[in-house]
Parts: sequence; C-alpha cells; structure tokens
Amino acid sequence: MTTSEVHSFFDEATFTVSYLVADPKTGRAAIIDSVLDFDPASGRTSTRSADA
Repeated sequence: MTTSEVHSFFDEATFTVSYLVADPKTGRAAIIDSVLDFDPASGRTSTRSADA
C-alpha cells in the first residue's frame, strides 16, 4: 500500500484551500482546486495560482 502526501494551500484572495495530493513512490500527483483565480474587474478566470 502506498502512502500519499497531501499539501494544502490557502488563497487569501478567494478564501479557499487548494490541495496537492502526491504519491512520492510513483511521482504522480493531482491538484484539487475548488475555485479558479477570478478577476472581478475583467470577469475572467485563470489558472495562475495552480501554475505557480
């Protein structure tokens, strides 16, 4: 059985938490991001935080 690592990242702008779930043995990972970055001035979303 493989143990996964879970890392959380708090975003003050959206007041949400995103998670990185990683399997160190295989090097595979998944991002769980409940909200995209949202710019209320333009009405656009982006993946800037996830890409950083």
